[in-house]
Amino acid sequence: MTVKKILHIIPTTDFGGITTMIVDTWMNVNKSSYHFDFVSFNKGTYHDILLQQGSKIFYETYITEQGPLSYMRNVYRIIKHYQYDAVHDHTGYRAVFTMLAARLAGVSCRVLHSHTNVAEEWNNKALLALLKRLSVGNATRLVACSQKAGEFCFDKRSYEVVANPIDMQKIEHLSPEEKKSLAEGLGIQDGDLIIGHIGRFAPVKNHPFLIELAATLKQEGIPFKLLLIGDGPLEQEIRLLVKQRKVESYVRFLGPRADIIKLLQLMDKFILPSHFEGFGIVLLEAQICGTPAIVSSTLPKEVDLNVGLLQYLDLQGEIDHWLRAILENNVKLDPQIIRKSLKNKGLDAEEIATRLCALYT
Repeated sequence: MTVKKILHIIPTTDFGGITTMIVDTWMNVNKSSYHFDFVSFNKGTYHDILLQQGSKIFYETYITEQGPLSYMRNVYRIIKHYQYDAVHDHTGYRAVFTMLAARLAGVSCRVLHSHTNVAEEWNNKALLALLKRLSVGNATRLVACSQKAGEFCFDKRSYEVVANPIDMQKIEHLSPEEKKSLAEGLGIQDGDLIIGHIGRFAPVKNHPFLIELAATLKQEGIPFKLLLIGDGPLEQEIRLLVKQRKVESYVRFLGPRADIIKLLQLMDKFILPSHFEGFGIVLLEAQICGTPAIVSSTLPKEVDLNVGLLQYLDLQGEIDHWLRAILENNVKLDPQIIRKSLKNKGLDAEEIATRLCALYT
C-alpha cells in the first residue's frame, strides 16, 4: 500500500492549541497509510514527540524576516525533494506563500486550515482582505476548527468544519496524594481556592482581566492561588501589573509546562477570558479532567461538551458575575459521562484523525 506523505505547516512545535491538535491527531493516524512531516517557525516541547512518531521537522525563520520569496523557495525545495502528496497549512490567512509554493511544486491537494476568528495584529483591512483572497484562491480544500473561524477566513466560500480533537488516552487521573504533592510543590496551602489559566502572554488572552479578578478575590478576603501557565511577549508587563495590584503572593507564573493535564486536575476553576479563540482546545482538556471552566461569551460553542462544566460570561459585564461563578460549588461528574459526551460530539482524536486524512484523497 502506498503511504500518502503530508507536509503540515504549523506556527510552533511548542505547546499551543494548533500544535496540540495536530500532535493528538498524528498519534491516532493510521501510519501504514499516511505520514506527516512539518514545517515550523519555533522549536518547542513537542519537537521530540514528533520525531519519535517518525516525522521530519523543517524549521524556517519568520517570513517577515527572510522575505516571502526566500520562504517560498525553501518550501518549494522541501516539497520537490520529498515528493509530498498534500500540503496542509494551519496558519490561516497567512498561508498564501505556502499555497503558492505548493501550487508551483505541482501539489494537487492544498489544504488551508483556519484556527482563528480574528486577525488580532492586523490594522490594514485592505491588506488582510488581499491575503485572505490569495490564500483561499490558491488552496484546493478549506477547513476550519469552528464555524466562526471559517466565516472569518473564507467569507462565503464553502468549507468543512473539523473540530480540534483531544486524545483521551493521555488523560491520567491523579490520586489525592498526587494532587497534594503537586500543590505543595507550587506553594499552595490547604484551603486555597486554586484557579488557573493556560495561554500565551498576548493581548488576545486578556491577562489584565485575570489580575483584576485576583485583586477582587484578595479584597474579598478569599484565600486563593492563581496559576498562570505559558509565556509570551507581555509576561513582564503582567508581572508588573501583579506588583501594582499587590497580589504577588497570590499569583504563580509557571511558564510553559508539560504537565498541563495534571495542573488542570489541580484547579478548582479554569478561567479563559480571551477576547477570541478559534476553538480553545484547552477547554476540552479542562472538561475531560472534570474541571469547571468560566470563559468569555465570545468563544466558540462547539467546544462545550454540554455536561455542565462550561459557563460563558460577558467580558463587558460586572466582574462580580465572574467572582460568583468562581466561588460556586460544582458537582463532581463521573469521568465516563464526560468521555461519552466527547465521543458523541465526534471530538475524540481517533475520529478527527480519520476525518482529517479524508481531506487528502
